[in-house]
Amino acid sequence: MKISHCNQLLAVSTFVSGMIIFTTIWNQYKAVENLSREHFESRLLVQTVEHVFTMSQVWLTTQDLLFSGKQTYLINGINEQSKQLIQALLVIEMKVNSEVTAKLIRQLLAAIKKNDVIVKSSSQLTVQGMQAWQATVTKSDKITSAYVATLEQLFSHISENSAYLSKELISANNFLSKSTWSIASLYLIFILFIVTWFSKYIVKPIENITATAQQSNEGKQYKEFIQVNGPMEVIALSSAIQQFTQRITIEKQRAERERLNVIQMNKQINTIMDTIPCSLLLLDEQGQIQECNHEAQNLFSKRKSEIINSNIGRFLPVLVTLDGKLDTETALKTMEESLLAPSFEFPHIEFSGRKISIKDTVNYLITISDINERKHSQKALSSLNQQLINAEKLASIGQLSAGIAHEINNPMGYISSNLVVLTDYIKQLITYINIVSTSKQEKSARTLYQEEDFDYIINDIKPLITATLEGSARVSKIIKDLGSYAHVGNNKPEPIYIDDLIEQSLTLVANELKYKVDISKSLKAGVMVYGFPQKLLQVFINMLVNSSHAIKNKGRISISSSHSQEEVNISFEDNGSGIKSKDLKNIFDPFFTTKPVGKGTGLGLHIVRSIIEEHDGRINVSSILNKGSKFDIYLPIHNATLNSSHSKKAIHI
Repeated sequence: MKISHCNQLLAVSTFVSGMIIFTTIWNQYKAVENLSREHFESRLLVQTVEHVFTMSQVWLTTQDLLFSGKQTYLINGINEQSKQLIQALLVIEMKVNSEVTAKLIRQLLAAIKKNDVIVKSSSQLTVQGMQAWQATVTKSDKITSAYVATLEQLFSHISENSAYLSKELISANNFLSKSTWSIASLYLIFILFIVTWFSKYIVKPIENITATAQQSNEGKQYKEFIQVNGPMEVIALSSAIQQFTQRITIEKQRAERERLNVIQMNKQINTIMDTIPCSLLLLDEQGQIQECNHEAQNLFSKRKSEIINSNIGRFLPVLVTLDGKLDTETALKTMEESLLAPSFEFPHIEFSGRKISIKDTVNYLITISDINERKHSQKALSSLNQQLINAEKLASIGQLSAGIAHEINNPMGYISSNLVVLTDYIKQLITYINIVSTSKQEKSARTLYQEEDFDYIINDIKPLITATLEGSARVSKIIKDLGSYAHVGNNKPEPIYIDDLIEQSLTLVANELKYKVDISKSLKAGVMVYGFPQKLLQVFINMLVNSSHAIKNKGRISISSSHSQEEVNISFEDNGSGIKSKDLKNIFDPFFTTKPVGKGTGLGLHIVRSIIEEHDGRINVSSILNKGSKFDIYLPIHNATLNSSHSKKAIHI
């Protein structure tokens, strides 16, 4: 028989016997596994019934409170507990296959429903006598007592079934263990027999070939591997061995070259990782750090030995859950801003993650960028932006001051004139009063009354005082509005009545507008928004002044306000010179202006957009050259109210 035939016979017999053994053990294992699953489900069922016991105790305790103190407000709670009990019992019924258990559960469900009817009926007995109430309590007690007894039977039945399955599982495991050892022993004996036979008839001739190959050549170029007593395959094998050894030598040399290439490649990869300008961390599925580069060591101010095998939560808490496990969802986010652990002096970072597979193992590569310098720059930029807003406000105040002074001069002029006239009136009135106070001077008093025309004086005093008070009120309002605009304001947003704020802006720019602009108003917003009133006032003043500058001689500005469910729309429309279409895309850029040199800073509209965006709003512009422009401002209504009376009370800025 040829070696190949022997090998085939041995392989087939080994395979068949192995399959028989594997099938036998596997069937036994499946039986044990099924029994284990049934036992586990029975344990879960026992725990569920124990939970129902606990819920039932609460349910019965609540009923005791209801019936002992006639606290009918507990009825809704009892009904809710009943629903939960019914749901739990239905879950148990779905999981059991026993008819006895199902029957007990149906009895429990019926008892709960009957008791619910009694509990609901007790709400009508609160004003009746004790006898009816006691009868209801007695009826409920009978039902609940039967319920408890049935529940104990159910628990006993399920517990017995669980205990029976536990014993069966232990017995099956013991049998599986014994049968496995027995079959394995028989299989080892069978393998030992095969090995002995194979060693005698196959291996021994091959050993002769090996011994020949290990002998010294003694200067001979070739070595004979002839086995006279061996099978023909052994003779052929000697030639194949000689060729195989030559190929092994070639492959060994190739493998050595590959090994050196891998070492060189690893050095290159490590060099690249250490020169990447951001921190790299390699995590396993548990969040343990497996590898890091030099930037990570610098970021954490730790040596590599202190970082490796540490949990990522020690350095970046956002990547772990409350129980310390790796948050894989967060770990796969891209360029998310976050903070390092509080112990770090410079905690601001951005990170991104990728899932990678290394040797069939899932890992996570986390890239971390230090953004502390950018955060400081953003803070400085925010401060600079606030300074620009304040500078623009001061420029607006300076621009409006001359007009406001002129507005104040007019009422102050006639206030002063009225006071001079009133002074003369008072002198004459005092003279007249002194004469009248002496009865002998009655004739002189009448003469003086007619000569000085006291009828005119008396009739003129009231209008003079009214006009004076009106002028002082105008002065007070102008000063108050200017003070509100110049005030720094709160750091927190406050309720603002938009229509009132527009009116204030019109007061402050009245002198800028009244000689060449007709104002058309349609203020119908009627809502409050939450924001910073001084900043929005600056926006409205800027809109009005820009519209005024766009009108060369005489023109019109239309102001309207309205609201939808989610936002307020404020519109400023003029019929001035308009804006060129090529300039529309640039008008909100800082330092861009279409005004002549020295007439504008180019910051007005940029600051307007910044303020609007700070309020989560937006601004749109449309313009036709030589026909006019329209600016639409949209502000969100956050917790706004349509009650205008409340709105007006809230806006005292």
